Amino acid sequence: MVSFDARRFSGVIPGAVAGGGLFLLGRSGLLPDPVVTVAFLFCGGFIAGLFTPGTAKDGAVAGAVCGVIVALIAAAFTSLAEGDPSVLSTFAFYALFFTGLLLPYNAIGGAAGRAVRSALQRDGAAGTDEGGGRRGIAVGTAAIVGLALAPGLLTVVTGLAFVSGLLSLLLVVAAPFVGGFIAGYASGGRPKDGLEAGFVTALFGIGPLAFIPLLWTALHDFGFAGVFEGMVVIALVYFFTLLGTAGGVAGAVARGSFGEGTGDGGAG
Repeated sequence: MVSFDARRFSGVIPGAVAGGGLFLLGRSGLLPDPVVTVAFLFCGGFIAGLFTPGTAKDGAVAGAVCGVIVALIAAAFTSLAEGDPSVLSTFAFYALFFTGLLLPYNAIGGAAGRAVRSALQRDGAAGTDEGGGRRGIAVGTAAIVGLALAPGLLTVVTGLAFVSGLLSLLLVVAAPFVGGFIAGYASGGRPKDGLEAGFVTALFGIGPLAFIPLLWTALHDFGFAGVFEGMVVIALVYFFTLLGTAGGVAGAVARGSFGEGTGDGGAG
């Protein structure tokens, strides 16, 4: 998914320390739940992006990696604190849950952190857009959100809940793939570039769609993991990520097959 350039991951460790620390503060009750919830979702990725050189996409990738590390920390702490005899299965459940929860928001936070770093240094790196990669990610993200929200808008306008329900099933599959394809096509003709662009676009797209239901669930006593709706949203994060990444690769391959060149992969 990412190159082995160590500089792209230079912000992951400080981001993971910040994210893990916020999780522990939240468990200790030292900070109000709403503050902890929002900070836990974004802060680790933001710190990772702030310490990551390169482009906004590099910040998003670093934020996503940071999210996985923080998810593993949270899963280990939670499974041990519960004292369940089957610690490994409990850890696996929470690892999947926290990873699905933190991936999109840490990626968004990472891009935001990288943009802030660029503004502070006035280097313009976050705005670098070789091959239209940054624009492709923006358009792909908008396509995912727009297609996913279209059935709800149709229900409000027409009142045809059954038709919009069928449309929802179709668009759940189409939205992330279409958005990823757009980003992958704009990123260049190399599958690697398309994979990264589709991955980031899918995470950017699912973030706004999942935030309201997850925040609502988090602010109630039963917590994330005790609610069916929350688990459905987590499953959609994985589903969107897989399809968006596949769409990104398909878009890059399609561009390459049209002979538009493979050396202009988008960095942003």
